[in-house]
Amino acid sequence: MKRNEVVIDGLLLKRGTLRHTPAGTPAINLVIDHRSIQIEAGGRREVRCEVDAVAIGELAVRLSKHKLNQPLQLSGFLARHNVQDRRLVLQVVKAELVNSATGSGTGQNGNQGDQDGNGTR
Repeated sequence: MKRNEVVIDGLLLKRGTLRHTPAGTPAINLVIDHRSIQIEAGGRREVRCEVDAVAIGELAVRLSKHKLNQPLQLSGFLARHNVQDRRLVLQVVKAELVNSATGSGTGQNGNQGDQDGNGTR
């Protein structure tokens, strides 16, 4: 098993202070408020959760400037918080602003609605 991909929409609920790793790379902790309706066992289920996330590098710098409660679509992978802490955190590799009226986004990479940077969803 090798797949570890996450795409989630939500509001930027909390944003930590921009910090730097020991290697000098920018990093920021985020909390995303997700709400949706999902189909489970043939029925509708209302889903609400808060997702811990972290962004590294130039993406961290960009996200440090986003306003709270702004709708975002985040893409990344799941990892442990750290070696001793087994809780999961979303490691963000891409973030898009989401137009709440239409649900479409304009990507940080400049490709509207682009999920993988190659012009595809």
